[in-house]
Amino acid sequence: MSFFDRNDEIEFLESQASCERAALVVLYGRRRVGKTSLLRRFSANRRSVFFVADAASRADQLAAFSDVAARSLGEPALADAVFSTWEAALRFVAGRSREQPLLLVLDEFPYLCAADPSLPSVIQRLWDAEIADSRLHLVLCGSYVSFMEREILGAKNPLYGRRTGEYLLGPLRFRQARLFLPEYRIDEQVTSFGILGGVPAYLERFDSGRSIKENVLAAILSRGAPLYNEPRFLLMEELRDPRIYFSLCRAVAFGRTTPNEIAQGAGLRDRGVTSRYLDTLRGLRVIERRIPVTERNPERSRRGRYRLADPLFRFWFRFVLPNRSALEAGDPRQVYRTKIAPWLDQQVSLAFEEICLQHLWALNTAGLLPECYDRIGGWWRAAAEVDIVAVRDGGGVLLGECKWSRCRVGVDVLDKLIANTGAVTADIGGYSGTTGYALWSRSGFTPALKKRAGEDDVLLFDLEDLAGSPRPTDNDEAAGG
Repeated sequence: MSFFDRNDEIEFLESQASCERAALVVLYGRRRVGKTSLLRRFSANRRSVFFVADAASRADQLAAFSDVAARSLGEPALADAVFSTWEAALRFVAGRSREQPLLLVLDEFPYLCAADPSLPSVIQRLWDAEIADSRLHLVLCGSYVSFMEREILGAKNPLYGRRTGEYLLGPLRFRQARLFLPEYRIDEQVTSFGILGGVPAYLERFDSGRSIKENVLAAILSRGAPLYNEPRFLLMEELRDPRIYFSLCRAVAFGRTTPNEIAQGAGLRDRGVTSRYLDTLRGLRVIERRIPVTERNPERSRRGRYRLADPLFRFWFRFVLPNRSALEAGDPRQVYRTKIAPWLDQQVSLAFEEICLQHLWALNTAGLLPECYDRIGGWWRAAAEVDIVAVRDGGGVLLGECKWSRCRVGVDVLDKLIANTGAVTADIGGYSGTTGYALWSRSGFTPALKKRAGEDDVLLFDLEDLAGSPRPTDNDEAAGG
């Protein structure tokens, strides 16, 4: 698997491994996001035991671990021996960390716990009695997000309070994801991100030497394609009865955003039941609940909107699942031409907003904005919506609009954005700071808007800005162009 960026994650793991005492790190994230590749890269030049579990019996897992430990540590005595318990296995490995640091990675940790539910308690007992005073750096890695948060990180579980670090590994940001497709133009990279998101295993399925259409046909729409059943498989791994969850996801994919709308779209009458299912999907990071950035009590807000968190899930539930019969009949080109191509720009526009949001955060972190903002997100009311709003507590606000249009953005877009200023600032309460504006465009800006932006210090960003290092467009130069 290709490996790009992940500098923050490597730095986090390095900080954990640099301590002289024992470390217990929990690294987790959805399948295909690159956890194993990250840990392989991190452990490459370290004295380590790297064990990847599978859905086997406890005895088979211990036998496999014994073999890996023997080879990794150069212990001939273990070649024909098998640890009888995890306590014996972990005690042995911890003992080999007394004189010099040793990294132990237990990848797909939930499989080990399924075969031996007492394992977290065993680790807790050994940690308190022996490991805490060793130089063992233990990493527990898992793909079942809900299990890792509930059974490993939860306050009522044995390992609570023992971990020295935890990290939820998410998909790559656009600036790193685009590196998987080096031969594409930036607009094609954005479109690909709008279809696949930032999951490395998905991005590798596209070949930038082929058109987006051909990639979609080969990787997603054709029977037997690597991503043809991907969302289905992921949900079936996590859920016992995925049928209702499929209906909810499909309703969200077609624009239903509130619990009532989603329940109606999925054919459910009980809102309480719908909310419980949505909570489960949120726990799996399949669905996310977004709140206006100006809300003071996000968890209690009644203005929350639901959406599928992953672009591939959005694409699959909108275009693949509803057209399954035609695809099974072997007609993917017809589906692409009539069901996908006319709506693809609309589908990508949501991901374009996410990319612009990432860009604004990068500018904010680099100190390249008029102010340093504390919160960045979306904003909406019943009759108004702003794509991006950045708020500085006790300070100013910045309003932004993202246009994934084939037409250049004109002054009318800026005027509409300015018209929403009063409603946004009224939501903040006690607002008395400065107000700024920013526009992102796929196709550039009209000369009139460039001139206006130069006069009013409006930030303009094009696709090249999203691809390169964080910098605001030089409006004076743009106005003269």
